[in-house]
Amino acid sequence: MDQLVRSNNDRAVSPAVGVVLLVTITVLLASVIAVFAIGVTDDIGEKPTFAALDLTFEEAPASAPDYGAFRWDITLTNTAGETVEADEIAVYLDHGNQRVAGTLDRSLRPGETVGLTIVHNNQDGDTIPPDLNCTNVDVACRLAGDDGNFPDDERIRLQMIHEPSGSILYRKQIGISGSYGIFNGNPDDIDITDETLTFA
Repeated sequence: MDQLVRSNNDRAVSPAVGVVLLVTITVLLASVIAVFAIGVTDDIGEKPTFAALDLTFEEAPASAPDYGAFRWDITLTNTAGETVEADEIAVYLDHGNQRVAGTLDRSLRPGETVGLTIVHNNQDGDTIPPDLNCTNVDVACRLAGDDGNFPDDERIRLQMIHEPSGSILYRKQIGISGSYGIFNGNPDDIDITDETLTFA
């Protein structure tokens, strides 16, 4: 009989203590998971605070009859929301393995529009429109006309990236006309260049 009584008194823990231990472990696990989740979120980077950016592409007709189309105009408008900081946005225009990048050198307030132009001139450079200057930061002048000077691709890819988060805000494949590329150099020594322009 004494043995039976003793075994009842030798229990390791009561049910109340077990419940307390389970609750404590649950709270600790929740805290660890929350800290981890916050850390991962911080690593992702900031999301855009502006409401909308409008990116447009236009292929303008050439001034010389020998070239079907040779001018690309890209405009960027902050249509609403917060001011876009200069280091937040990058625009990439890819044609085959060639690229022109567009960046901002100042903040873009709501309602403001900026642009850049890529001109495809012939080897003599006499088809540059009079309103453009190839030395401007927002103008890229490129070789056009002869086979081998341009990628064999009748489409370009235009995309806009939010740099802090890496989010793709805009991506589109666009059909183009004419035979030209974004090579920079002379026909005898063609050099592929990836140029960065500044929206102005």
